[in-house]
Amino acid sequence: MKIGIVTDNTCNLPTDFLEKNDIGYVSLYILRESRHIKAVDLCPTTFYEELKVGSYVPLTSQPSVKDFEEVYRDMLKKYDYLITLTISEKLSGTLNSAKLAASMVDEKRIFAIDTKLTSFGLGFLILELKDKIESGNYEISQLLEYAQNFYTTIRTIFSVTNIDYLYKGGRIGKAKALMGGLLNMKPILSLEEGEIIPVKNARGINKMVKEVVNQSLTRIDTLRLKKIAVIHTSNLKYGGLIIEELRNQGIHDDDIIYSLLDPVIGTHLGPDAVGVITQWE
Repeated sequence: MKIGIVTDNTCNLPTDFLEKNDIGYVSLYILRESRHIKAVDLCPTTFYEELKVGSYVPLTSQPSVKDFEEVYRDMLKKYDYLITLTISEKLSGTLNSAKLAASMVDEKRIFAIDTKLTSFGLGFLILELKDKIESGNYEISQLLEYAQNFYTTIRTIFSVTNIDYLYKGGRIGKAKALMGGLLNMKPILSLEEGEIIPVKNARGINKMVKEVVNQSLTRIDTLRLKKIAVIHTSNLKYGGLIIEELRNQGIHDDDIIYSLLDPVIGTHLGPDAVGVITQWE
């Protein structure tokens, strides 16, 4: 029995890695100058630089049903079953497109799961599931159960260090944005059950950095830390401060994945966001 994996670009894994490992993927879209552009076709560094100086926040949209359908039909030529792992259903309509496409292609052979994750949380799930599939020791039902519960082993903590982008994106009012800027408050946010929730506020960059790291390294139950990723939206200073604080906490550089955040998620957070994603086992 051959089992394949399908995902979307918000997993933050490089497309060349996905292609090399025969992991199917679709791309979400970013609307720029009245054109829908696949996020995988954008250079993240250039995108964030343009976002920083732009007068508007680009819109994003989910992959089409057709996008998934094309990937499914191609991969079912090689695999008996497909497991689709997408960005959290509470963050995007991507899962809905995946399910509709599955019903049109072969819903008995395609399983679409709400991972309740995104970025490297989703990426780590893909890596773990890939290893389990290759081991040949698991039934399809066991793999599905593992994928559905994997989010409980992931901690995603981040901060939107420039609150103006939340205002530009229509997610907070002008008064709140102004107040946040005046008080130099940096919101600490977490991804819980697939939804972004506020954790607390930190005043100033240094306190924000310490809080993000401390929250991300808070142990989940009795599990041990397995993987850690630092993501940023083109603010190398903030990313560097996070790395430095992780060193202070005893984390070695070789154990840290350091990467730009996927442009789709980064669009909603702005070019000065930073975060830490940890996997526990």
